[in-house]
Amino acid sequence: MWGALRALPGFAQSAAPKPALPEAPAPQQSALNNGSPEEASRYYKELSKKLGVLTPATIESQATLEDLLSYLGYKELTPEDVEFAKPESLMEGTATLAQVLPVGSKVSLQADTGSFLARSSEWLQTKMSIPAGVIVPDLVVANATRADAGPSTLFEVVDAGGGKIGLKADTGNYVSRCNGCVAQGTIEDFATVHVPGATPHPLSQFTPELLPNGKVAFKANTGNYLARCRNCSPRINTPDSVGIHATDARNQPSAQWTIVRAGVSSGDILVSRFFAPKIVNFKDKPAERKSGWRRLVRMKSRPGSEARKHFVESAWILFNHFTGPSVHSPFGGTNVPLSAKNGSVNTQVALITQCKAGQTACQNAELNSIYWMDFGPSNKGYKLSYKLDAFFDAGLLPGAAPYYVPNGCDTCHGSLRGQAVLNHLDTDHWLDRLADGDFPALNKPDAPPVLFDAGKDVKSARYAEAFGVLRQLNQEVADMQKRVNPKGFHLVATNKWLELHKTSVAPEPDLIKRAISFSNTGHPLKKDRKPTAAPLDWTSSADDKELLGLMNKYCYRCHGAVRYDVFSKDMVADQSSPILDRLDPNPTQAKIIGFKMPVDREMSDKDKKRMIELIEKLYTQTH
Repeated sequence: MWGALRALPGFAQSAAPKPALPEAPAPQQSALNNGSPEEASRYYKELSKKLGVLTPATIESQATLEDLLSYLGYKELTPEDVEFAKPESLMEGTATLAQVLPVGSKVSLQADTGSFLARSSEWLQTKMSIPAGVIVPDLVVANATRADAGPSTLFEVVDAGGGKIGLKADTGNYVSRCNGCVAQGTIEDFATVHVPGATPHPLSQFTPELLPNGKVAFKANTGNYLARCRNCSPRINTPDSVGIHATDARNQPSAQWTIVRAGVSSGDILVSRFFAPKIVNFKDKPAERKSGWRRLVRMKSRPGSEARKHFVESAWILFNHFTGPSVHSPFGGTNVPLSAKNGSVNTQVALITQCKAGQTACQNAELNSIYWMDFGPSNKGYKLSYKLDAFFDAGLLPGAAPYYVPNGCDTCHGSLRGQAVLNHLDTDHWLDRLADGDFPALNKPDAPPVLFDAGKDVKSARYAEAFGVLRQLNQEVADMQKRVNPKGFHLVATNKWLELHKTSVAPEPDLIKRAISFSNTGHPLKKDRKPTAAPLDWTSSADDKELLGLMNKYCYRCHGAVRYDVFSKDMVADQSSPILDRLDPNPTQAKIIGFKMPVDREMSDKDKKRMIELIEKLYTQTH
């Protein structure tokens, strides 16, 4: 449709001034409304003004993915952390030491017993006399039952320089090493809170070490570690005081501390990696075809962040990777230079807004449901880009075509400017694609699994855990769709997936069981249809199974989200006449770039002939 409009004289694109970002090649004609650099430039300025991302004058020339992470409240993370860190460690908050203990944050330290470190003002019996005017130190104990038990369990992380930090208590003094301070103590050095100062004194400085299990050890200036000490202070009422006496933190659980950050919740970050047939160039022959992979990182905006202040609820970050037929490391390594990794060729971002009840300022802001951003290759600095270069029209165009924000994004996400929706993660469709001959490389025994983090054993705990992340992501997609467009087919499709996988992690290969019951009430094409009392649904008949199978392979890439969903037979029946025109266009129609379908490849003569026969039969039955 858009290709047809652009073919008319009144819709010809005019020459444009040079945009603020590096000038992109002129957009090629496309079956979709792929926008332009000028519109993308205006859009980014509007986004900056609405959401407070840098400024309208600087966003295009300065914005990088690092700026976005800071905007969301994740200053401690680098783009490389978000792209390459192990998913489980990123989700648990233990990907890097900076993520675990960011300077300026307030943290609680949980001991190996489950109790938390706390400042105790209990009177200390000391071995030395304390001169008048000298502050009696507070003892550090491990007896609090909760991280939020009170101010005494929270410690501010203060930079001491040289990779060292201090832990400032609620009194303003630091956790420090105190030698010989406890009468009848079984160790010499106890942890106390007594040293003041704008910066940590050497007695208050610790070198934090991130351990393989995600816990942290704190090395003092003696070389020993902060550790729980059972019955080391016989004159206090709690059995567990804290000393600086452990010599081997890796092998002494009492010296290993789980960090709990104030204001940070479990589930703030979700990560999933998977095979992505949507981004593949199907024009290439199957044996030579590169496989597409995506790493999705969903990050909730943090309290106090600029994103939260501007009603951005979360960011959905999609890293796009490709591998050749013989290469099976789609996401590269985690401990190699960025230049040697299989980095993202393009990173797409959806900023999800949400107005809560009573947020008048949010309502008055008239925000879009999603704001789109795009960033260039990892190895070129994750710089803001106007567009995604993709192969949606590869069957008609020489190579990739540019899809500019916001048009190229809105078109695939509901087609409603201002009311775009996220699309659900269809694990069943991804697995279908291994059985239809399009990806022979992924059928080899040594090929990576489609659900990369899950593995291939659907009965394993690993598979269940990774699938649980996908289930949570799709539940959030459904919640967002319900909020934005509760009557759309996108929500029906997502709810169908959630219904099928409420308890099951196994793939559902039966396309009929995955079909949705949906009628696009009021659609103009319905006037030519025979009336029905209910939506027309796919059945287990041979014709229905065959037609849905062909459409799942050749059409679902777009028409699982764009304009209609092939899993709704009623919507396919509505579109049956236009589908026939596009499968077999007449000479005039064939001249219109983007009219012929599918646009990403040439169908085999056999499949094309059979699809036309089945669509004609459906048309006859329903019109």
